[in-house]
Amino acid sequence: MKYNLKWQNKFSGETGYVGKVLKSKGYFVNAPEKENAKKYASIKATAADMEFLKEIGETENNNFSTEEA
Repeated sequence: MKYNLKWQNKFSGETGYVGKVLKSKGYFVNAPEKENAKKYASIKATAADMEFLKEIGETENNNFSTEEA
């Protein structure tokens, strides 16, 4: 089973999916459609990216959740 990370802006309600996580540049690239989102092999893999997103401050404005791809 594969997984995606979905985000929702806490203020505007806008939603999307994590398309790429560019750790070397310190941000993630949005994928508006689930089909274009990054596919994770496990929940553990999503947790690693979620921790990075927290470290760079993305969780201040967005909620992230894991969904089946």
